[in-house]
Amino acid sequence: MIQPGVICRGESIALRRADPRPQERQGKMVFRSLRFGKPGPIFIIGSYRSATSALTWAMGQHPNVFPLEETHFLYKLSVDLEYLYRIGSAQGEHSLLGLAGYTPREFREHFGQTVHDLVTDAKKRIAKNAVSAARRNASLISDNVKLTRGRFQPKRRWVDGTPENSHYVLPLLRMFPDARFIHVLRNPKRVATSLMNFSTMGATDYAEEEAYRTWYRLVHNSALAEQALGPKTVMRLDHEELVTSPEHALRKCLEFAGERFHPHCLLPLREKLNSSRYDDPGDCSIETNLQSEKPWIREAFELFKRLSQGLPVINGDRSTALRHMKRSMDEYVRGLRPETNERLAAENLALRQDNETLQARLKRLESPMSIVEWGPQEVMAGAPFNPQPNGSNALWIRTRHAAFDTVASLNDVPLATTVHPGGDLVTIEVPPALTAMAGPMALTLRSMTYEESTPPVNFTIHGSDIVDSSDVVAL
Repeated sequence: MIQPGVICRGESIALRRADPRPQERQGKMVFRSLRFGKPGPIFIIGSYRSATSALTWAMGQHPNVFPLEETHFLYKLSVDLEYLYRIGSAQGEHSLLGLAGYTPREFREHFGQTVHDLVTDAKKRIAKNAVSAARRNASLISDNVKLTRGRFQPKRRWVDGTPENSHYVLPLLRMFPDARFIHVLRNPKRVATSLMNFSTMGATDYAEEEAYRTWYRLVHNSALAEQALGPKTVMRLDHEELVTSPEHALRKCLEFAGERFHPHCLLPLREKLNSSRYDDPGDCSIETNLQSEKPWIREAFELFKRLSQGLPVINGDRSTALRHMKRSMDEYVRGLRPETNERLAAENLALRQDNETLQARLKRLESPMSIVEWGPQEVMAGAPFNPQPNGSNALWIRTRHAAFDTVASLNDVPLATTVHPGGDLVTIEVPPALTAMAGPMALTLRSMTYEESTPPVNFTIHGSDIVDSSDVVAL
């Protein structure tokens, strides 16, 4: 295998002999930047289930393009660099970045070059691991999908098909100024149906609303990048074109990326890569789905119709779209500040506590506290009942759903209360003075936490040994 970064003689001759047409000038610029060692990655963006993986592997069969598995760390790094530069240069000349005079662009591109070097080093490791895996499992070998095809393949560039990159095109472009982005646009119903049948390939099925809203977010941000950055940086590829005219589609993609077409790029499209299995999704037309009763379907197809008609994703020109992208990135950067995280954490904790309280109150409304029975019901004035070691008397109350902080009262006098586990038994200590005189009593239970009280249960403290049963109020 050729060493990464070394231009083989055959490739150099091919480049010198080329006579690019006028529309290939953009590609010529990319070739020139690559000769000077600047990274020129290709990012495939768009929604999940839109053949982003298939196109990644197709372009990765090109002699000068290495296919990557999804990176995920890269988009996070690209946007975090904005915050890291701010805190790293905030002290001016009293900081490393300030004293060295690094500009934000130099700082970002330095990390872009470092990532490129990492990928260059990883190619050898990936190839070695792939050979080992193929030896263990021959079913992994495919003539249509390979990391490299022969010795004379410089693979100076790489292609990343991580769909989440769709949300971070601007910071990725700042990190890799020569990067190119290809947005694969697929019918939202076909994407949603595939996501809703994700379990057929070992993943978790999406709910319908989640599937459509996922498509919407990824496609909206991809289309916003198209509008903001222009066709020299972001191109759109219709999924149907990739399916029905793969060679024409790949020629367009490679020309846009600054590479000449190679027939090997068609090979992966002979196979189904990461495809979920499902029945016919039904009517996928824009007209029918715009009439759907479900707002998430209508919203997705309104966006799909707008893009299919060649309209911008938002009203306004490129500068308007770019402001939207910058604002989203600035909001993310603000979210990285320690004080922001502390505030959000405190707000989140308060919201969780409020939610728990509201949930508990709702449960109390559905199952309110009540008194089932109590005893002893025959209490004589001045006579002890259930005497306690501290000299007080005791009442027991059989309850339903007594809260942990329940307090019992007799004639509005709060008493020492014990709530037993399960909330079905409450015992209270009654001072002898409270029952020394005959007369009516009202027993209530109250929870301060849930702001809940039981209706009063009325009974009588009798003044003689003869108890009139009519004085005892049945529960």
